[in-house]
Amino acid sequence: MSEIIVIGHKNPDTDSVCAAWSYARFKNAVDSGNRYVPAVCGPLGNQAKFVFSNAGVEPPVYLKDVQPRVIDIVRNDGMRLDSNDPILMAFEDLDEHTISVVPVFSSSDRFEGIIGIHEMTRYFVAGSLRSRPLHTFRAENIEKVLPGRFLRRGSQEEFSAPIMIGAMNFEDSKKRLQALDPVKPILVVGHRPELLRHAADYGLPAIILTGFGMAEQLDVDFSGYTGSVYVSDCDTAETIRLLRLSVPVKQIMDVAPLTLAHDELFDSAKKTLLSSEYRGLPVLKDGQFAGVVTRRSFIEKPRRKLILVDHNELGQAILGAEDAEICEIIDHHRMGAEKTNTPIYIYSKPIGSTCSIVYGHFRMFGIEPDPTTALLMLSGLLSDTMLLRSPTTTPEDRMYATELSRLAGVDLQEYGSLLLSRVSSLKTADPVQIIGADFKE
Repeated sequence: MSEIIVIGHKNPDTDSVCAAWSYARFKNAVDSGNRYVPAVCGPLGNQAKFVFSNAGVEPPVYLKDVQPRVIDIVRNDGMRLDSNDPILMAFEDLDEHTISVVPVFSSSDRFEGIIGIHEMTRYFVAGSLRSRPLHTFRAENIEKVLPGRFLRRGSQEEFSAPIMIGAMNFEDSKKRLQALDPVKPILVVGHRPELLRHAADYGLPAIILTGFGMAEQLDVDFSGYTGSVYVSDCDTAETIRLLRLSVPVKQIMDVAPLTLAHDELFDSAKKTLLSSEYRGLPVLKDGQFAGVVTRRSFIEKPRRKLILVDHNELGQAILGAEDAEICEIIDHHRMGAEKTNTPIYIYSKPIGSTCSIVYGHFRMFGIEPDPTTALLMLSGLLSDTMLLRSPTTTPEDRMYATELSRLAGVDLQEYGSLLLSRVSSLKTADPVQIIGADFKE
């Protein structure tokens, strides 16, 4: 479902604002496939404020511009990792969904950082440059990633340890363990009872058994051992590979990544990302996680969809309209519309107000507007025709005004006089503001 903004011109008058609100109401009634949002690109005048306050509804939302921003391309499709999840899950997400980064959250749903190809490479390449890297292991992750079963589960759910393979003879293995002291490794070993007894007595945090079948055949008493004993169904090489992939993502994630604000302009954000070492960045809105953007997100600039009411020239339109997709134009002024790439719906008519055209659409589709919508359209019509006394007023305007006053449940003359009384006095107003209030070049 696309969001389409229905908006009037700069320095919006009552007709422009009421037409945007009412036409959005009409479009939402006839087109359930899109969401139409009324908007204004300037402050409301006293009369327009009165109209919406009197009707008991919120005026259209204010938009400073419709230039593409980060929030228009952000991706927040629910793909996320817990900080304790194994990095194997990060690998699977990055590969399956062909994305660059995955956001990481704490168990309390607080944004913690990101993990991507950059962090993966650093873990496997930079980590290998050290003599013996220290890994964080979690019992639950070992069980998730490594096929097998726990023979006994130790008292430590999480611990840090290097990996050691018990492939040497017993004496050399003892020397290796002593050389690592005070660090205690996780031992990957086959059915070697003497070494297993020594490892248990030495207080290793965990022992991973490989290369034998029934655990009942194990000739070792682990009853006094406080660490974990896990029986792997894989060979030694595969066991070590999967152990490294069981490490929780919090060990390797970027906890202080560069971030983008949700309202940062598209071009500025693109420049920031491309000039950084990152392939994707998290987006924050009011300090909260809003999604991620990747370099792929910036391949094509997004275009907001607009319906212009009460104007048809870009010089009168909201800032950024030249980069937007103009879907429709509803107007009663001279035509000076820009060229469009595709055919669009244009309805222009020499009539007293844009609200008259909007009401005409309700009638064409056989839709009776509710009293609030009727009152807003009547307000725009009476305001732009100066209570039907303007030389631009047509017989159609007069007919529509009568119908709308009936639908709104108000007296035409009484409400019109009240409406016109809400215009700022010309005696005290600044002449420049008077001329500029509905100024068009």
